[in-house]
Amino acid sequence: MDPHDEADDIPLPLRGKTVSRCIVDSALGIDFIDEGERSTIRIESRFLLRRLGPDKSFSIGRVEDMGKALALIGKTVTKALARSDGALGVTFEDGTVLSVPPDPSTEAWEFAGPDRSGVVSLP
Repeated sequence: MDPHDEADDIPLPLRGKTVSRCIVDSALGIDFIDEGERSTIRIESRFLLRRLGPDKSFSIGRVEDMGKALALIGKTVTKALARSDGALGVTFEDGTVLSVPPDPSTEAWEFAGPDRSGVVSLP
């Protein structure tokens, strides 16, 4: 995640949760299933993955990019923030970082918790 003032960011309740599955359709769904309760991040715009090197940008419209996101399965979250600028940042125990920048033309991402709580990045 880029350095910025995190004072207005919203922490998402994903710390310690492990990615159970990724679902690819017109978007990328990332499910965290823990004791039968599911939390989901749904990405509908471009996203970035960083694993021990430079950021790599991926596009929802490219199937070959979605396949690379499957590397998130089995990774455990250490920090997940809905940033005040509309971006999403998720850091995993192994140092992998998933980030979704805001998109001026669409809802870039959304989060849904098992208690029906949610956060949406509006255009």
